[in-house]
Amino acid sequence: MGLQILYEVLNERDDVLAERTYAVWPDMEAQMREHRIPQFTVESHRPVAAFDVLGGSFPTELGYTNLLTALDLAGIPLHAADRGEGHPLVVAGGHCSFNPEPMADFVDAVVMGDGEVAVLRLSDLIRDVKAAGGGRAELLDAIAASGVAYVPSRYEVSYLPDGRIHRVAPTSADVPWRVAKQTVSDLDQWPYPKQPLVPLAETVHERASIEIFRGCTRGCRFCQAGMITRPVRERSKTTVADMVQAALDA
Repeated sequence: MGLQILYEVLNERDDVLAERTYAVWPDMEAQMREHRIPQFTVESHRPVAAFDVLGGSFPTELGYTNLLTALDLAGIPLHAADRGEGHPLVVAGGHCSFNPEPMADFVDAVVMGDGEVAVLRLSDLIRDVKAAGGGRAELLDAIAASGVAYVPSRYEVSYLPDGRIHRVAPTSADVPWRVAKQTVSDLDQWPYPKQPLVPLAETVHERASIEIFRGCTRGCRFCQAGMITRPVRERSKTTVADMVQAALDA
């Protein structure tokens, strides 16, 4: 659902092209390596390395290694420090990006919270930096200063003897000490996806999905999603009905 929302939000813009790519199963990975086929997109089979940005979704920690495999198949250096001007910006999001430290060496930026506004702000920053002739360093500086995402290379992390994080400090004065979670306040302003992607093959979840609210009032301590998606935001009945009709029409 989150992927479809961001896909449509981005592609509605005239100056942005967003395509999908997925981590492949081991048998497909073996074939791609044997025939030297790089990680590619679903829509146009364009090489992932040809894009300005590669966004990775982490709904669970199991996605960490999937992203590393995709990077390797794409010919993109695994470590962010090894990437140059010709490589995409690797951005992570999703529930398991709230603790970005396990993947800090491998991603260029991390968005925490809702993505609708964040991806548009990132797109604006990338456009403006490119138009001004800036490179990767200038782009990372701009993203870090904006606070829209956490840029690991612009912070220093120190640890306690038992492995816990002791301190996270910015490396320059224009970088915020704390990166805030992105929160969409009014879901009725973002009735996405308006035209949900309809697969050509039968899928596991053979149905239309409609998001009626985000957050949870129950506060179960074991539930990560219930804690990090607060506060509760509900869509109006009218918006939900319109989204259901649009999904059925599609």
